[in-house]
Amino acid sequence: MVNDAGGAGFKSKIQYESGLFTLRIKMPAKKTNGVITAFYLISDDQDAGVNHDEIDFEFIGTEGRLQTNIFANDRGGREQVFQLSFDPSEDFHTYQILYTPQRIVFFVDNIPIRSFKNNTKRGINFPTKSLWAEASLWISDSVIWAGAVDWGYAPFIVSFQDFNISGCPAGSNCLPSPDFSPWTRPKLGPKQLKLMRNFRKKQMTFDYCRSKGNKLRYPECA
Repeated sequence: MVNDAGGAGFKSKIQYESGLFTLRIKMPAKKTNGVITAFYLISDDQDAGVNHDEIDFEFIGTEGRLQTNIFANDRGGREQVFQLSFDPSEDFHTYQILYTPQRIVFFVDNIPIRSFKNNTKRGINFPTKSLWAEASLWISDSVIWAGAVDWGYAPFIVSFQDFNISGCPAGSNCLPSPDFSPWTRPKLGPKQLKLMRNFRKKQMTFDYCRSKGNKLRYPECA
């Protein structure tokens, strides 16, 4: 729950080097801007004011505007924003982050919506640090980004369930298994790629690679 006194959050007990991170979320029924519901992976140096690793789902407001972002030993800026076709306050929906040494994939209800491949050989940054899994509910101080909160509808209550991690804990020696554990999962198949293309075509409203200047700032946009 969040009100004018603040928000709340929770995190994993340990850090992970890779894995499949799952959380089911039901958004507040009361509609407003300015309230951020986040499910993300983040490195230890997040509060040091320096470059860090982070992989984000962020609901901007409560009306289905979903942003993804990736920080790779830098300050991020790789936002892609989607307007979901369903009302995320009517029921629980499943949000997943697959983080492997090969790629990052974001899923909504088992549909891949974004994939970011490890292309460090081409000079493209990719997260490499051990990460915490966290979820939080908070108020944005940027009206330009998130809009203003309508406090007349407060409090805003988000429900979480089925927080699950299947991954490789930091410092362990996770070897590939014959049943393809999440952290060694092969690349997306043709059916998943088709689902992702359709989702992005219909529901993506912003892509950082289409912003002026980012083709020079981010090599993956070239």
